[in-house]
Amino acid sequence: MKVKIKYKQNPHQKEFKEDLKTKFLHLSGGMGSGKSFALCMKALELSFINNPWPGGLMAPSLKDVKRDIVPLFETILEGSGLNYIYHKSEYYYQFPWSPGKLYLFSAENQLRGPNLAYFLFNEVTLMDPVRYREGIARVRIRGARAPQIASVGTPEGTDNFIYEMFVEKPLPNSKIIYGDVRDNAMNLSPGYIEALTQSFDTKMRDAYISGLWVNMKNGRFYYAYDPEKNHDKTLRRKEFTTVHCFMDFNVQYMTCTLWHFDGMLTGFDEIVLEDNADTYKMCDALKARGYLPESTIIYPDPASKQRSTKGMPDIEILRKCGFQQIRVRTTQPRFRQRQLNTNNLLDKGMVKFNPDTMPTFKKDLSSVVQDPVTLEKDKKNPKLTHASDGFDYGCDILFEFSGRKPESTVTKFR
Repeated sequence: MKVKIKYKQNPHQKEFKEDLKTKFLHLSGGMGSGKSFALCMKALELSFINNPWPGGLMAPSLKDVKRDIVPLFETILEGSGLNYIYHKSEYYYQFPWSPGKLYLFSAENQLRGPNLAYFLFNEVTLMDPVRYREGIARVRIRGARAPQIASVGTPEGTDNFIYEMFVEKPLPNSKIIYGDVRDNAMNLSPGYIEALTQSFDTKMRDAYISGLWVNMKNGRFYYAYDPEKNHDKTLRRKEFTTVHCFMDFNVQYMTCTLWHFDGMLTGFDEIVLEDNADTYKMCDALKARGYLPESTIIYPDPASKQRSTKGMPDIEILRKCGFQQIRVRTTQPRFRQRQLNTNNLLDKGMVKFNPDTMPTFKKDLSSVVQDPVTLEKDKKNPKLTHASDGFDYGCDILFEFSGRKPESTVTKFR
C-alpha cells in the first residue's frame, strides 16, 4: 500500500523523521518548533514500517492527549484524505495500512497494556522518569522492523532525567536533535516568534526558543526577582486611579495585593487575613481601606468560581458585596507557564512594588522555592505562596503569555 502525506518539514523535523536506526531518539525544541507535529508524523511512519504490530504514544496527561495529540492526528489524516479509526473510549488509532493499533496513554497512570513494537513520548520532560522506563519496557516484539523509542520535549533544566539520559550520560545508541523555533517560521503565524521572544527573560530564551539546555536549578520559583530592579519605596496609591486587586482565597492567610496598571504593574499595598478568614471579611477589609467596588477590579483564583471559603462560591460573594468588576480565567494556568510569564516581567522591570508596604509579597518572591521534580511551588510553609499565587493569576490576564496553547478564555463578570 502506498501512502502519501503532505509534510512541510523544517530541518529538525526532517532529521527526526528520517532517523529510523537510532534506538533512543529525542527532539529537544522550543515552543512552536513543531515538536508534537513531528512526533505524530513519526508515529505514522513507525506504524507503517512496523506493520502489523501495535505501538504506543504517551502524553503528560489525558487532557494533553485530547487537546494536543488527537487534534494533530485529525489535521494530518483528514488533510491527507486518509481513512482511519479512532476509538474515543479505548484511546487508540487504527490506520488503513496496518491492523496494529496505536495506543494513546497518559503519564498520570502506571503503564499497562500489550507488547509493542515502538513507543513515542510527547513533552517527555514533564513526565516522571518511571513512565519513560515503563514505555521502554513495553517495546519487546521480536521481529519489529523499527523498534524505536522516540520522544520530544522542551528542555526543562539540566537536572531533568532526559538531560541525563541523552547529554550527561547518554544511553547506548541514543541521539538528541535540537529544534529552534525560528527554523519553523514557515509554519507559524506572523509575529509569533517576536511575541514569544518578548515573553521570556534572557535566560529562558535559550531553552524555550532555541531548545537548548540551561541550568534552571537555583531553587527559587521567582529566579528573576531583583530588589534593585523591582523595588520602589516611593510607590503609593494614586487618587482617582483604578486599583487592580490580585486575590488568593484561603481560610488562613487569605491574601490580596493592590496594584496600578498602565502597561506595567506598580504595587503599593497588601491585605493579609491570618485566621478564620473568609471572602466577606476580605471585602470588608478592602472597603475599610478605601478600595471601593466602583474603582476596584478583582483578579481571583480561577477555582473560586466553584470553591468557597464560606457557603456560596467566592465569586458570588464578591458580587454580593458589590464587587462587580471581576476578571478570571476558566482554568488555572500551569505552574511552569506562570513561572515563565512572571519571571519575564520581573526581569524586564515591568513589575515594581513598595517592599515596605508589601512585606508578605516581598517574602514570597524571595522565599518561595520550586519542587525540582514537579516544577511547582513548594507549599510546605503555610505562610508562603498566597500573595504570589494571586500575583500569578493577575499577570496571566494582564500580560498574555505568548507561549500559551489556546485553551482558555477570560470571563468578565459585570
